[in-house]
Parts: sequence; C-alpha cells; structure tokens
Amino acid sequence: MSVVRLCLAAVVLAVVFAVLASIAPAATPGGASYEPASASNGGSGYGLSPGSIDVRPIAASLKVSPRRMRVGHLPKVAFRIRQKGVTVVDVRVRIYRAATRARARRLTTNVHVGKVRVGHEVAVRWPKRARLRPGRYVVSVHASDPTGRTLARTDRWPGQTVVTILPKPQPKPPKPEPDPVEPVTPATPTSAGVFPVQGAFSFGNDGSRFGAGRKGHTHEGHDISAAAGTPVVAPTAGTVTAVDFQKGGAGHYVVMRSVDGRDFFLCHFQKGSTIVTVGQAVSAGQQLASVGSTGSSSGPHLHFEIWEGGWRQGHPVDPLAQLKLWAGVA
Repeated sequence: MSVVRLCLAAVVLAVVFAVLASIAPAATPGGASYEPASASNGGSGYGLSPGSIDVRPIAASLKVSPRRMRVGHLPKVAFRIRQKGVTVVDVRVRIYRAATRARARRLTTNVHVGKVRVGHEVAVRWPKRARLRPGRYVVSVHASDPTGRTLARTDRWPGQTVVTILPKPQPKPPKPEPDPVEPVTPATPTSAGVFPVQGAFSFGNDGSRFGAGRKGHTHEGHDISAAAGTPVVAPTAGTVTAVDFQKGGAGHYVVMRSVDGRDFFLCHFQKGSTIVTVGQAVSAGQQLASVGSTGSSSGPHLHFEIWEGGWRQGHPVDPLAQLKLWAGVA
C-alpha cells in the first residue's frame, strides 16, 4: 500500500513540473526582452507601452516679446515643445497677416528652426533681412514628430499669438522761429500834462518802483502813496477806453488813451468813486476817481502805468521819469 502511494505522488509532481515548464518565458541573455526605438514607434524609448506616448506634439510654452513694436523690428520668440515618448521634433516658426492668414513675406518670416529636443526651450533667430510692414500678425509655431504627426492646437496650448507692428512715428514739425525782439526804447517824457494825484503824495521806496518783484510777476507801474479820497485826474487829454473792477488785483480801475498815443492804466480807486465811463472824452486835469485801496492792495495809493503800443498789446514803460516831470521834481 505504501508503494502505491509513493507512485501516485511521483506522478502528481511530474504533472506539476510539466505545467510550470509550459508557462515559463523563454530565457534570454538579459533575462528580459526589449523592443528598440525606431522611426516606426515615433522615437520612443525602450519598453514604453503605446499608451505612454502622446498622440501629437504640443507647444507647452510660447514666449513672444514685445507684442507691440515699431516697423523695422521683430519680436523675440522662444518656445518649448512637449510630447511624451518622443525625444526630437522638427519645428518651423511662421509669421503671417492676422486678417488674411497669408504669410506676410515668404522668405523672411518662415524660419525652419530644425530638429529640436522635446522639453527644451529654444529661441528663434530671425534672418537679418526680415522686415514686416505695419499691421497685425500671427506668430505661429509648427512642429512634426518622426512619424509625421503635427502640432496639436488647443485653447490651453494654441502655439500661436498675435503681435502688432506700428508705423514709424511722424517727425515733429520744426518749431517756428521766434519773432525778433526789438529792444524797448524808454519813453521820452513830455512836459505837457498834469500830475495824476491832486494832493499830498509820496513816490515811496524801491518796492513801489517799476520792475519790483511781485508774487508771480514783476511790477509794471509805479505806486504813488496818498490819503484815501485824494482826487485822481487825467494826466492829459484823451478818451476813456476801459472802466472795470478786478477783485484779486487792480480793484476799481480806469484805462485811457492819451492824445499822444500812449495808454494810461490807473487803479485801486475807492469803491464808488469812479465818475467816468467808457468812450468818454476827458481833458487834462479832469477827475477820474479817488485814491483808494481796493483789490490787492496794502494801503491807499494810486498804481499808475504807461503803455506804448496799446494796453496789454504793446509793452509797459517805467513811468517814474514822466511822473516826476509832471510833478515838477528832479
């Protein structure tokens, strides 16, 4: 009975070894089998399954700077291609009109970059003769892998962008030459006429004189100090050309055109003291108003200006010599 059992055990073991031998892989020198990469499998590495290879290459990044430039310049372009399971792709970069999608210039904007390694950033070198006219253009990357599969474009990885070429700025027109400035000849005082303040007065100090510094401007007349209410008269015969009020400056004032062609500007009158109107003819010594301190004034005085060539059209002159002649003082 023990001999029979031993025989059965031997048979079972023989069957088990036979089954194991039938399912074991054939032995090879390296202990495993590999399929080498070739053009037929898209340049993939050894041992990669078909599911580990991207179907088409993708422009994982596209850097274009600047997006707006003047004519005569081209943007700096750098790109990086991604395709899992592929090591090298063939790349071209093209620029064409955004409106027509026709290439702007066949030779200068179609750059064959050549074979580039996947996963590496590559900068584009434009030909020196490349030029684009003003307009909107598409910068587009084109790639193909060893099996001919071309670049896939998606919303996330479009592989292209738009740039704008601006025209050259127009040259600024030359500035017109300024009119030659003729030197101002001081007015020659005339003895005909009367002093404009009829009462006690003072010519003041240097701050009262023509050309003295003022906030934002220089003094264009002479200040004659006198008591408030002192009559102010027309120095010569003439015509009143302006009667007005300036709150932050002259206060109540009168402008008159003298018979000798000069304009006289008199201001800071007392409120309500002006007794002439525009267009009125006046004679030498006729009262115009009274000394006051209206407008921008620190005390009662008459501000007196002489203009040659028209008030605010010509130029003011220093009136002190004329005032002294009228006053009969040296």
